[in-house]
Amino acid sequence: MDIPSGNKPGQHRLFIARIREYLGSRCDVASVAFFRVAFAAVILGHVYVYFSNGLIEYHFGAPEHHLSYFGFEWVRAFSFAGMRRVYFLMALAAIGVGIGLCYRVSATLLFITFTFTFLAEAAQFQNHYYLICLISFLLILIPAHRSFSIDAILVPQRSSSVIPNWCRLLLIFQLSVPYVYGGLVKLNSDWLHGMPVGMWISERSDLPIVGPLLTERSTAWFISYFGLVLDLLIVPLLLWRRTRLFAFGVSTLFHLSNSILFSIDVFPWMMILTTPVFFSPGWPRRFFPVALMPTESTASDRTRQSGGLHAVTALFLVVYVSWQLLFPFRHFLYPGNPGWTEEGQQFAWRMMLRRKEVFFRVYATDGPSRSTLEVPVGRLMTSRQIMELAVSPDQMVACAPFFAAKASEAGMRDVEIRAVVLTSLNGRKPQLQIDPTLNLLTQSRTIWPQPGIVPLTEPLRDEPWDVPSDEWPKVLKIDLPSVTPGREQAP
Repeated sequence: MDIPSGNKPGQHRLFIARIREYLGSRCDVASVAFFRVAFAAVILGHVYVYFSNGLIEYHFGAPEHHLSYFGFEWVRAFSFAGMRRVYFLMALAAIGVGIGLCYRVSATLLFITFTFTFLAEAAQFQNHYYLICLISFLLILIPAHRSFSIDAILVPQRSSSVIPNWCRLLLIFQLSVPYVYGGLVKLNSDWLHGMPVGMWISERSDLPIVGPLLTERSTAWFISYFGLVLDLLIVPLLLWRRTRLFAFGVSTLFHLSNSILFSIDVFPWMMILTTPVFFSPGWPRRFFPVALMPTESTASDRTRQSGGLHAVTALFLVVYVSWQLLFPFRHFLYPGNPGWTEEGQQFAWRMMLRRKEVFFRVYATDGPSRSTLEVPVGRLMTSRQIMELAVSPDQMVACAPFFAAKASEAGMRDVEIRAVVLTSLNGRKPQLQIDPTLNLLTQSRTIWPQPGIVPLTEPLRDEPWDVPSDEWPKVLKIDLPSVTPGREQAP
């Protein structure tokens, strides 16, 4: 039956009104309170790992130079002692969030400290660190301390057994994004051919019982397709009540296996502990009735249960959700495979998609004499920085002035910086990634495609390239710059 065109605007407004009413309605605060505590526990685990494993010193005490993100070059790391204090403040903020003490201040401090450490050294980039930044920001806005918190005890008139529905739904949305986009980006030729998973799991052949199986090609295919299907289906299965418990069990086993096979810090535990927010809003009351059950519904609760979604809140939700949905697709604005060019690769949930093995050398040339030396990158940067630098043309351009400064300290003038980068992507035969004749000092960081990137032409191989990287220039007949005798390296 045709609907008269004159009724469509009214129906549209009615649909919007119903959405706003649903988002503004109230639900039990219990699951969001549990999410708050679980998330805080994950942050404490992260801080413990950084302190106990010496990672603060590794990232912020050892290197002389820090990698930065485009647009955030102004974020500068403190000294090693200063960064230790930042992580200590992060732990205090996480405790405040977890127990709900001075919650808004604690949540704000948690967001600032974690995001600062994330931005201060781009070599640390992990997709789940970006996710932690986003969640810690959202917790500033979400009143997750209305129940099961010190604040609720100290100021009972501000406590409540309910919370706006959009708060819980926004957390569910944010957790869903990495799954859905992580599945969509796996729909590419390399992943569907079992790469790079096969290369990674074969390195864990020393594991008891399952170790020999990890070298089998069929295992790589199984894990690749299982990961693809799980990422694409897990959110719908978690949202549907009948399959929710099953989906949670499968996702838990998936994350536990990832924690064994791959070194991905606290990410598996964060996803396991926060995924229960998909369950019914009041599920924690079945397990923590004394701690979470309010004495009785207060007048404040009854007031909060009425009314729709505030216009400012609605605008924020539209802008934030739209940004999260659109920004990961920005790699379509750049030519080439983002796993090769790295343009649009980060902040897009492109997880576990590429493994790069690299031959990387940086050379400085003196303008007047044309003498050339090799910049000792291995002495100037950590291995993590070198790997991030070697795979990213943007970081090479960003670090060129630093290398030029080190060459100037060796007495060179009018310095030119060039790099020879041979890269093997997901087991392909290595090829040049950037133009070795390009003076990197003539380039600048840009939001547009970076000049000098050599397009990927090597096809995917049935068996990964296994020639040692030190032999690549000879095997591929790539001539390295002639280094001036007696000046092999800058200081």
